[in-house]
Amino acid sequence: TGELMVFLLPLIIVLMAKQSDARTHSLRYFRLSVSDPGHGVPEFISVGYVDSHPITTYDSITRQKEPRAPWMAENLAPDHWERYTQLLRGWQQAFKVELNRLQRHYNHSGSHTYQRMIGCELMEDGSTTGFLQYAYDGQDFMIFDKDTLSWLAVDNVAHTIKRAWEANQHELQYQKNWLEEECIAWLKRFLEYGKDTLQRTEQNGAIYFPTPDR
Repeated sequence: TGELMVFLLPLIIVLMAKQSDARTHSLRYFRLSVSDPGHGVPEFISVGYVDSHPITTYDSITRQKEPRAPWMAENLAPDHWERYTQLLRGWQQAFKVELNRLQRHYNHSGSHTYQRMIGCELMEDGSTTGFLQYAYDGQDFMIFDKDTLSWLAVDNVAHTIKRAWEANQHELQYQKNWLEEECIAWLKRFLEYGKDTLQRTEQNGAIYFPTPDR
């Protein structure tokens, strides 16, 4: 568990930094792949948050997407969890391939991490933001600019990948639409599902993190 918390530390810092304004609501999904995980640490993990509250988890040990909030389990049908379980199994394999490729590019061996954060925010005035970024070993690697449909690359390796990703205009437009429309729609739905719990969280300022069940 301690090793896993080290890998998730950047996630925790982001969450704590983002919770200063209770009038802003957010939906975030974090995915993390580890090339050489230690004992008990999943090779891949995905965690979803509404504001500071964990709502879903998936990892390479259970290989199941599961609700982490009662109001998620109560409001989403079994076929929802099965459909996204299948998608995340695909992401698990894709992240493994991408991390191996990055290690070859950097000539790295041993244990390294590849992270993805995607999500959106809904402000009190109705305005919205969306974000998608990747990190390698906890450092920003690629950041999506949905307004220009382009990727900001931080080094030469990232620039190589940037060219390939920007060649797929359909995928760029899909990501923009997901951030601006679908993500916000899911966020509003989840806020309605969990309004009682989330309102209490706003009042006491608590931040919750998922704890291992196994």
